[in-house]
Amino acid sequence: MGYSGFRLRLLLRLFLLVAVVGVLLLVLFRTDWYMTALVLFLLVLFQLYDLIHFVERTNRDISSFLQSIRHSDFTQRFATEGGNPSYRELYQSFNDISEAFQRVKTEKQVHYHYLQAIVEQVGVGILSFDEEGEVQLVNHVTRELLHVPHLRHLDSLERISRELVQALYTIGHEEKRLVTLQVNDELLLLNLNATELQMQGQPLKIVTLQNIQSELEEQELQTWQKVIRVLTHEIMNSVTPVVSLATTVSNLLEQEVMVRHETGEGINQEVLEDMHAGLKTIEKRSAGMLHFVKNYRRLMRLPASELKPVRVTELLRNVHTLLHHQLEEQQVSLKMYMPDERTEVLADAEQLEQVLINLIKNGLEACQGRSGSCVEVVAFLPENERDKLRIDVTDNGPGIPDDVLDKIFIPFYTTKKQGSGIGLSLSRQIMQQHGGTIRVHAQPGETTFSLGLRRVSGGGIREF
Repeated sequence: MGYSGFRLRLLLRLFLLVAVVGVLLLVLFRTDWYMTALVLFLLVLFQLYDLIHFVERTNRDISSFLQSIRHSDFTQRFATEGGNPSYRELYQSFNDISEAFQRVKTEKQVHYHYLQAIVEQVGVGILSFDEEGEVQLVNHVTRELLHVPHLRHLDSLERISRELVQALYTIGHEEKRLVTLQVNDELLLLNLNATELQMQGQPLKIVTLQNIQSELEEQELQTWQKVIRVLTHEIMNSVTPVVSLATTVSNLLEQEVMVRHETGEGINQEVLEDMHAGLKTIEKRSAGMLHFVKNYRRLMRLPASELKPVRVTELLRNVHTLLHHQLEEQQVSLKMYMPDERTEVLADAEQLEQVLINLIKNGLEACQGRSGSCVEVVAFLPENERDKLRIDVTDNGPGIPDDVLDKIFIPFYTTKKQGSGIGLSLSRQIMQQHGGTIRVHAQPGETTFSLGLRRVSGGGIREF
C-alpha cells in the first residue's frame, strides 16, 4: 500500500513537471510574457529539485540505516507516524530489522557475560588471543598468576618473561610446554596447553596456564623421602652388623692380647677362628654395601637413549634367542606374538632389549614351579592410538599384591631374596627417555606389564 502511494506521488510530480514545462514553452513561443516565463522557469527548477529530493530520500534513508548497522548502532528509529505515508512501510521494515539486530546483539552480550562468568570460575588460567597477539579473553586466574591488572596484548608480558611470550606465540595445536619464570620473587613453573581454532575466518589460540610448582615440589619431596627411606634401610642393614661385628672382633682381640701378654702364651685357636669368621662376615657385608652403591650409581648414570627406527620382529627374535634356553631349562613356556616384518618403532635397540629381558625374567621368576608356567609377549597396535605400538609381557604367576603394586617402580624396592630392586626402576627410566610408557596390571593368577612406544610404520600380528 505504501509503495503504491510512493508511485502515485512520483507520477503526480512528473505530470506537474511536464505540465509546467509545456506551459513554459507555450509562453516562450506564443507570447512575450517574459516575467511569466521567468516565474515558470523557476517553478520548473523547484519541481526538479523536489523530484530529486523525493527520489533520493529513499537512498539517504537506506544509507543511514546501513551505516547504523555497520557501526552496530541499533538505537536509530524511523518515524512511522505523522510522517510521509509513502515511506511508512519502508521505515517500519527498518525498525523491525533494527529491533531484530538489537535482540541478537543483546543475546550475544548475555552469552558473552555467561561465558565470561564460567571462565572466571575455572581454577585454571585461560588466555585467548589472535595471531597478532591481541588478547580476546583472559580470566582472573591468569591475571593473578602473572600479577597483571589487565592484559590487552601479549607483548606487554615482555617485562615479566620473554620466554613466556615466545612460548605463547610459538606453541602449536594440542601442544604442551613448561615455562619457568620469576614473578614478584615467586618462582612459577607454568604448564601451557594450547588449542587453535578458526573464529569467523580469524585464527585464534586458546592457552591454559597452570602453576605446577607446588605440586612438583610436593611430589619431589615425596620421591626424595621414598629414596631416603630405601637408602637408609639398605645402609642400616649393612652398616649395623658391620659395626657390631667390628666391635666384637676388637673386644676379642683386645682381651686375648691382654691375657696372652700376662701369661706369655700364644693366641687361642678358637679365638682366631671367631675373629676370622667375624672378619669374613664384615667383608661380605661390605661387599654387599659396595654392590648396592654400584647399582645406585648405575641407576643415576643411565646413558641417553639414541632413538632410531627399529624392526620389532628383529628385536623380539633377539630376546627370544637369548632367553628361550633358560626358560626351557626351568620348564617355562615362552610365546611371542609379533607384528609384520615392516613394523618399526623409534627406540634404542639395546636399551629396549634390556627392558624386555628384565620383564621376561621377572615373569619367569614369578611363575616358576607352577604347572603350565607360561610367559607371553604380544606386540600389537592399540585401537584408539594407531601411531603407537604396545608390547604386553604377561605371566601366569601368582600376581602382585595391591599393597606392593604401587611400590614396584621405587628404586631398590624388591620382594625377592636375591633381587637388587633396580630392574623395574631402570626399565621405567628407559621408557621415559623413549617418550613411551610402562604400566602394570595385576590380578590373581596373572600379571601384565605394558610398554607403549611410538610407531614408525607397519601393522598386523602373528605368532612366533
